[in-house]
Formats: sequence, C-alpha cells, structure tokens
Amino acid sequence: MHKDVSLWQVLILLLLFLLLFPKVLSVSTLPADLLVDHGDRLVEIPGIVRKIYATTEMGTFLAYALEPDCILGWNRGLSPELGFAVQPQYHALPTLGTWDETYQTMRVSDLQLLAPDLIIHYAPADEINRQLADEVQEMLGVPTVLLDNSLTSLPDALCLLGRLLGKELRGHALATFVQNHLEKLASFQALHSSFQPIPVHIVSPREPGHFDELLALAGMVEMPVWNNEPPLPDLVLIMPHLIADPYREIEKDGHKRIYQIPSFPLNWLEPGSIFSLLGLEWLHSIAYPTTYPGELDKTYAAFMEVFFQIDVTPELLAWTLRRSGISF
Repeated sequence: MHKDVSLWQVLILLLLFLLLFPKVLSVSTLPADLLVDHGDRLVEIPGIVRKIYATTEMGTFLAYALEPDCILGWNRGLSPELGFAVQPQYHALPTLGTWDETYQTMRVSDLQLLAPDLIIHYAPADEINRQLADEVQEMLGVPTVLLDNSLTSLPDALCLLGRLLGKELRGHALATFVQNHLEKLASFQALHSSFQPIPVHIVSPREPGHFDELLALAGMVEMPVWNNEPPLPDLVLIMPHLIADPYREIEKDGHKRIYQIPSFPLNWLEPGSIFSLLGLEWLHSIAYPTTYPGELDKTYAAFMEVFFQIDVTPELLAWTLRRSGISF
C-alpha cells in the first residue's frame, strides 16, 4: 500500500511539473524566428513576411495561390495562357528572372531595390538545390527557404509557406484539397498494383527520366527509345506545339492511343508544378478509361477555382482538354 501511495505521488508531481514547466522539457524546440526547411537548412525567418521572390516559376505560382499580394514579380513574361490564371492587377509586375539548375537569370539589382522579406526556392530537396539556396541567400542577403517541389510533398509545402506568409488557414485548406486528391488517386492505383507498369512513350524535348515521379505514381514507365517497331508503347503522350502535326507520323505505325498532354495554363506533367496534380489524374483517366471513377473536367474546374479563383467556362474546358482524352 505504501508503495502504491508513493507511485501516485510521483505521478501527480510529474503531472504538475509538465503543466507548470512545459518549456523545461522542450529545450530542443527552435526559437520562433528559426526554421528548418526541407533541405535541412536552418533559416532565420523575419517576424512578418509581406514580400517574397520565388526563384522558380513553379514556386511563384505556389505563392500566388496562397497570397497574390506577396508576389514581387514573375520569373518570365506572362504568356496569354499564364495571364489567364492571374488576376489583371498582377499582370504588370516586373520580370525578375529565375535561379535554378538550368536557368540563372535572376536580376539581382532589381531584387535588391524591391527588398524582399523572404526568398522561396521551390525545387527538389537535394544537395544541388541546397547549394543554390545558399548562393541566393548569400548573394541577396535575404533569408532563403528551400521547399521540396515533389508532388507528394505539396501538402506540406503549402502548409509551411502558408505559415510563413501568415495564411495558415488558406495553406491548410489547399493542402487538404491536394491530400484528398492524392489519397483518392492512390486508392485507385492500389486496385491496379498487381499489373505491370504501363509502358508509355513521351514525345518531348525533355531528357528521359524527367517525368519519372509522376509516371511512377500513375503506375507507368517511360519507353525513351522507340524505333517504330514492336513492342509498341501502350500510350504515346505528345507535348503540345512540339511539331506541326505530331500525330500523322505516329498514326502511320498503326498506333491508336495517342494523347496530347494538357498544358493550360501550364504543362500538367511538369515535375514540381502544382498542375501535376491534374496531370496525375489525367494519366489515370487515359490509362484506365473504363474503370477511372473521376470526372476530369470537374476536377479541373474545381482546381482552377480553388487555387486561382478562376471560373472555367465550358468552352475553355473543351479547348483545354481537346485531344487530351481522345483516341485516334
């Protein structure tokens, strides 16, 4: 009995300790102004973030979806397609360039005059991009956060960027939208997990392997070399506007499952793009046309409304999806 009383006393004292002195047990918790980004870099964050520059176009649109007013400029001039997704009052923002593995056109002097509070480097969380983020931070003297741009990390990226911009509720709402779609698509894909990956050939200027993440999530594998001889790929995906008539030559080989990759307002298969969420669903819709349970047109319309407050008309919907789900 005495031992039982002593045990209860210890438990009560421990509970009081936790209630009265919670910070004693959280000595490893970082101060509010420090953040460990997706590249495991420790970044000092300003108290209030009102103005940001994103080093990549995908990062700029990620930030725009959360808080358009925070955007200082675009990475390249807005094409008519991109302009459609952007409210008119933001069209005249300056072009500030890009800083990634391929393009390093960032306009340093212009950015210094604009004095961003924070730099967002939305890119693969690998060693190359950790170094690029460090370079930008040193060059501009502005805290630079590396956000993982993989599709599976998109919900976390939205939540983290939403917190940095003071838009926690919107960040969580968008993250929930994405997570629900990813879970739905993963459940559908699990039904086909016993099948071999579907071989696809992509007519694109991109190097083989560029689309691997999205193809793997869709249960597909790229056939980078195809000599117009059997075995034929199950699907041929063609980047729009790549050549004048990309279908005729392929049709001569007797191939019928030819699809144009949707690209409005940006390419749906581009890695690191928030539009790749639509791309994954589109791949399911063409790979499993008889069992795919979704409605791509409704998903696309909902996505544009949720992320960009854009009402997609039936005419625009038909134009966007033309040849993207039609067999030849």
